[in-house]
Amino acid sequence: MTKETLSRRHFLGAAAATAAAGAAAPALAASTNAPALPAKWDIETDVVVLGCGGAGMMAACQVVDAGKKVEVFDAGVSPYHTATNLCGGLFTACGSKLQKADPSIKDSWEAFAEDIMAYGNYMSLKEPVYGFTKHSGEAFDWLADHGLPAHHLEPYAGHTHKRAHRQETFKGRDYIDTLVKQLAERKIVIRHKCGLSRIFFDPAENRVVGVECGKGDKKVTCRARLGIIMATGGITGSPESLDRWVPSVAGKGVAIGGPNNDGTAMMIAVRDVGVPLSHMQYIASYPCGIVVNGRNGPYCRWWFITNNGGILVNKNGKRFITEKEGICHVTPHLAHNPDGCHYVLADQAGWERTLTKIKLSALVGLPSWTAERIEAEFKAGKNLWKCDTIEELCEKSGVNLEGLKTQIATWNKAVETKNDTQFGRTDQQWKIGKGPYYMIRMFPWNNLSCGGVRVTEHFEVLGWDMKPVKGFYAAGETVAGVHGAFYCGGNACGFAHTSGYMAGKYITGYKEA
Repeated sequence: MTKETLSRRHFLGAAAATAAAGAAAPALAASTNAPALPAKWDIETDVVVLGCGGAGMMAACQVVDAGKKVEVFDAGVSPYHTATNLCGGLFTACGSKLQKADPSIKDSWEAFAEDIMAYGNYMSLKEPVYGFTKHSGEAFDWLADHGLPAHHLEPYAGHTHKRAHRQETFKGRDYIDTLVKQLAERKIVIRHKCGLSRIFFDPAENRVVGVECGKGDKKVTCRARLGIIMATGGITGSPESLDRWVPSVAGKGVAIGGPNNDGTAMMIAVRDVGVPLSHMQYIASYPCGIVVNGRNGPYCRWWFITNNGGILVNKNGKRFITEKEGICHVTPHLAHNPDGCHYVLADQAGWERTLTKIKLSALVGLPSWTAERIEAEFKAGKNLWKCDTIEELCEKSGVNLEGLKTQIATWNKAVETKNDTQFGRTDQQWKIGKGPYYMIRMFPWNNLSCGGVRVTEHFEVLGWDMKPVKGFYAAGETVAGVHGAFYCGGNACGFAHTSGYMAGKYITGYKEA
């Protein structure tokens, strides 16, 4: 695919995305009430990085490696309390050393960009997508060269090429561990409990000058000679912030993210610099949340179960979608299901096949349930059930018995005939056979916001006039329009690290060949 073909194909999609951006938040004129600059700065540096997740720490490392000084401010208490640490460790990238080592993979950044836009219903903004897909391979290689644990390539729904890089642990913590060590080697200190409270902006020059961070008498001002990189995460950190920003999910499912991901920094950017927000109505909502303790809970990678003979059903016992659908495309269907949830069902043979491919603690309970906790949940029988008979399973789970029996018979016939009369699958291999039977109930798992500030392909933040604000960059979940209307797996982790990596280079004067 040529660049010209890609551009022509997405002309209308890009126009629609721009229209959506305008609808999401009106452009604001640059502030005429910009606060006076401090008579004396508490700290002076070259670059200020706001946030210490994957995006922020990647950016800070690149700034120091370019020979510049950096100050990192974060509202939280640890890099391990960020969205990166909560993710499943899937990093989609094109052109990495690992991908290039497989001659059967014929990938390109254009194909990668096309997959992102297509999965997101062509509501993505091309600038952050292009900035990501062009540089994702080199960003992943930087991590691999700096200690990222053992990883492999795997296919993933929504991607036409094998570009999903995964650690053997299936945990985002690997990225945090790697980056924390790199910060220590560079003697970069994170100022925790020191979140953004003000951005100093010079409207005459259209330039950010510095920041104020912290609370009360612990506030500090910091001049940023080259600029600011905002990598402060999204809006899913609490049920309250999620529901405030995205009313369509109010009161529903799990809300999970970095605990300080409440959109405060983005609102400060709107107030102090006049930048518009875009795509705020879109979130990544996985159909795999196990609800415990109100709106909290881990998630289940049910696709490993359905790839080994399991099926998805609703409370009526009926399949409601093909199990091969991209997972974020499944979520909207849950609204039509009784109680807004669904269930994954496996027999004993299917369960055993699944656990030959993935550990129990990686299958169920991310980010924190251990295998022992999962077994205890099966015994408790509130969201996870293990029963010897279908009758017992339905009695304990509340799933309709006759509906499930009929569905199992229909499924088994589809396996025999290779003709799925319900949803057209042809790859089904295993019948639902003997028990014990395993069932897990799941609701939406709202873990990633897709809205934020708009950026150029070089991750420069756009102002009210859609022109770059000098010295202002953004990375990670703070950036709008990467995923469009739907998030395709692996792109969030990949984008966070890649955008942080490149923003840290661009702000220090990096020029591409």
